Amino acid sequence: MTVTRGSNAGTVGPGFAGFSYEKTHMTNSSFTGTNAALIALYQLVRPTVMRIGADDVDKCTWVPTAQPQVTQGSFSRSIGTVDVDALAAFTAATGARVIYGVNYNSDNPTNSAEEATYALGKLGSSIYGFEIGNEINRFGSWPSGLQTQWESIANAILTSSPTANLIGPAAGGGDEASLTAPFAAAEKGKNLILLTQHYYAGTANTSTATVANLQKLDARSGTAGLPETLQDTNTAAVTNKIADGWRIGEGNTFAGHGQDGVSNALISALWGIDFMFDVALNGGSGVNFHGGEKGMDGSTPFYYSPIEELDGVVTNANPLFYGMVLFNLVGSGQVLTTTATAGADAYFTAYSVLRSDGTLMVVLDNKDDTNGVNATVDVGATVTSASAIYLNGPTPASLTSETGITLAGGGIGKDGSWNSTAPYAMTASGTKVSVPVPPASAVLVQVQ
Repeated sequence: MTVTRGSNAGTVGPGFAGFSYEKTHMTNSSFTGTNAALIALYQLVRPTVMRIGADDVDKCTWVPTAQPQVTQGSFSRSIGTVDVDALAAFTAATGARVIYGVNYNSDNPTNSAEEATYALGKLGSSIYGFEIGNEINRFGSWPSGLQTQWESIANAILTSSPTANLIGPAAGGGDEASLTAPFAAAEKGKNLILLTQHYYAGTANTSTATVANLQKLDARSGTAGLPETLQDTNTAAVTNKIADGWRIGEGNTFAGHGQDGVSNALISALWGIDFMFDVALNGGSGVNFHGGEKGMDGSTPFYYSPIEELDGVVTNANPLFYGMVLFNLVGSGQVLTTTATAGADAYFTAYSVLRSDGTLMVVLDNKDDTNGVNATVDVGATVTSASAIYLNGPTPASLTSETGITLAGGGIGKDGSWNSTAPYAMTASGTKVSVPVPPASAVLVQVQ
């Protein structure tokens, strides 16, 4: 492997690894200032961005007097001041910034603006911006009705809160050309701070929902392919000079709440690392991995949730979350061009990030559960020290392992505890570092 010093392939900034939730998740006392377990898990990816919206946003109404749902497995579609107050306490405890969704489909600008005004007053700087609706392309086309309705709600919000930031369009997969691009062109300069685009690698319970489809990033061409999604969204953000660019506001392995045995297995963590780096390499500012609880957005369990919950109580840190934590440990910096020069496995990928303090962080990701890789990484400068931590599963290696996942030698508990061990010292000579990468694992190497 060769790291090209002086190259500039992208940027990783703070808050890159984020979360996305159904709007109804606000109503079951999950986001509170006293949910110690969820707060502790958020600290492992701090600072982060959380997005609240998805399908349920267009089924929810602002009812200031509404109370949280107390019936087990049930979620309210009425959002009240008490829900917003609890969210404010949660963001204060975690430092998370919120992409806050309001209803588009009901076409009630006054109601959506009242909710946005109250939320901004309570959350203040924790509000990143307001997203209006979710995948509104399902209701029509941007020039034929969507634009008029979206702008009426946006104008109502800005009339009540002139300093509010707007985010959107929360476009569905494959709609970056038909919605995201014209949306950006029409709304630039109107408090629009960030574009949001959605992406899933396939659909649950179909032939696309397989381990094999996560071992390599989706390279299919066409409107739903990953390369086009990222490139077209980046073009829309750059062309229209959107201040904070764009991010995947909602994404995960397989649409339809994920595939049991795949979306909640080790492969999801290794795929997630690749996915986040690919977004960074295409100019994106982050990924919000979607999740929720059974009963939200239908009756199907959310197999792909990074953090698994039941009735607002954390029950597990799923493998995907481990990938998010590893990526967060990379830190902020410049992504350097990193290439395999010879003999790399087909399922092996490598990335490097140069921090502002000169530390080089190298990530080696092996999605082959049969073959290990003995990598020699030429970092382009004399190495004084190198150490590594590993993300892997139990022995024998299996990409479908759902338990026994460790990062830096320790598991992440549902209470946010993480009994990590000291990094391994790596062998270095001159500009090269030797790194063994076992089957079904990822390695984070810190080089000085």
